[in-house]
Amino acid sequence: MQLSDASFVVVDVETTGLSAVSNRITEIALVRFEHGTITESYQSLINPEQFISPFITRHTGITNAMVYNKPKFAEVLPEIKSFFEKSDSPVFVGHNVKFDHGFVVESFARVGHLFQPASSSDLICTCRLARKLLPKLRSKSLANVQAYFGIKNSRQHRAFGDAEATAKVLGQFIGMVEEMEIETLEDFIRLQFAKNNYSRRKSTREISLREKIRTLPHRPGVYTMMSADGTVLYIGKSKNLHDRVGSYFSDSNTAGTKLARMMRAVRDITYEETGSELSALLLESKKIKEFNPRFNSIDRLYKPQSFLRLSLDEAFPQLTFSREPAQDGAEYFGPFKSRDAAEALLEILNRAFKLRKCGDKFRVGVDVKPCIYHEIKLCDAPCALLQSKEEYAVEVKRLQEFLAAGDDGILAHVEKLMTAAADRLDFEEAQFFKVRLLELKRVLGSGERPSASISSNDFVILNPLAGQASACQECEIYFVRFGQLMKQMVLGAGHIAIAEQWFARQIRLYYGPTSSIPSTAGRPEIDEMRILTRWVEQKREKGSRIVYVEQNWEMAVEKLVGELRRIFEEGHVQEETQGMQMTGMTNLPKREKRIVLKPMKA
Repeated sequence: MQLSDASFVVVDVETTGLSAVSNRITEIALVRFEHGTITESYQSLINPEQFISPFITRHTGITNAMVYNKPKFAEVLPEIKSFFEKSDSPVFVGHNVKFDHGFVVESFARVGHLFQPASSSDLICTCRLARKLLPKLRSKSLANVQAYFGIKNSRQHRAFGDAEATAKVLGQFIGMVEEMEIETLEDFIRLQFAKNNYSRRKSTREISLREKIRTLPHRPGVYTMMSADGTVLYIGKSKNLHDRVGSYFSDSNTAGTKLARMMRAVRDITYEETGSELSALLLESKKIKEFNPRFNSIDRLYKPQSFLRLSLDEAFPQLTFSREPAQDGAEYFGPFKSRDAAEALLEILNRAFKLRKCGDKFRVGVDVKPCIYHEIKLCDAPCALLQSKEEYAVEVKRLQEFLAAGDDGILAHVEKLMTAAADRLDFEEAQFFKVRLLELKRVLGSGERPSASISSNDFVILNPLAGQASACQECEIYFVRFGQLMKQMVLGAGHIAIAEQWFARQIRLYYGPTSSIPSTAGRPEIDEMRILTRWVEQKREKGSRIVYVEQNWEMAVEKLVGELRRIFEEGHVQEETQGMQMTGMTNLPKREKRIVLKPMKA
């Protein structure tokens, strides 16, 4: 099974002691992790039917009084079983997974049930993975691994807090091994049990390369691995070049035959520093498309995308799902992070807006009998001439404005629909929107304009960089037009006085009435849209500021100057870019250095 298709259930239990046979569970949490995100969770305190010692209470905060009236394990068993059975062959995950797995297996057996998977060989332990992937981290405790990745856990030693944190750690590890070209679940499981190879004698080439890799900076960038004749073998990105490239030469690195073949062929490494992780993401994507390296998985780079298509080329447009945009006169909204996200929103839109849903069978005439959608009031039947073309166009305009979403986001609009339905006492409709709102929060994430139209997806990203001092000294600026990157610059703190004139010139150039329109979005452009859209969704975590460019571009200039001023005044520092030197208003700094080894003699 491909790693990207696997379903993981992260489990954490709090107990009355260390023995799965003698002690009992006091709290359990389950977190489902799929396609790089947490999709579902379950948690419950459990009456262990035995005394909780003061030592355990001090450690977990769970008291005897807290669990006194809580359900026993037999009572929560159906919910736990149902959680695991919602996906095919989910993988059991935990930090020190044998502990959590042992308690679950024994608890099932105690009430006469067999838990699957019962074999420890099918489990994933994030602590074991930390030993393989973070060999230089002294302690592999969950708290230390969380801190390494900057993951916050407000409820340490409570089941849900630890399960959620472990799921996020798992996501980080999956990203690391995917960059190492580990693509199957079987290889991922096998990695945690691989033996360290400290006794293997290292070649002169490897010893020399390890020494030179020590000079790599602890900064974001893109690295390129090449063969003796200069052929590009692999291109990768990292927010820490030194640690990432060094991990390929770890003694515990047994990533599989594909990586082993690549590392035997590597003779030359170059790297380019970038201002931030976003710059590295974009540069990596561009270079992989340019060189098509042998050991990069292009299919993994070009992940299936999801759009919504509004067929404006028809007299009575309809909204449908589409895999990629085309130059066909239609308007496309996206890209979405998954098909589930697109289809969840499509269901809401088909309910909230009365556009036709009859597909290719649609025809207009006085002899046409309206379909079931008209009877249930989801369409005003333009096919039977019960709705004019002009009236239908008004509904299409309302849909377009909804999908544009403004700065409030799609989720805010859905919440307004839910409130409006409740105000008119249509509780069935309100319940529908409430359920769909929860679904959209799961699949869309932040909801910060995730489905903006390609033809109106115009925004500017301001990404703070750190200087030698504690205050922010420069800021990356990304101008995005129709979802595609148009220009990328760095603005220094010393240029704040001319920022208004500079932004006004750029906005006129890239968003004005005479600005050029990007060409049709193909696979490379869609991939760039995906990177930028995902960054926008995560902007609060990354510290970036987003300013959307509407028709009133003067207002956008005012917002941009205000945000830039706040960035420099607040002294926002991104940990991933510490040590960057002030360069002022220049093109992105790119410094390429080469580590070259001569081919070994036969």
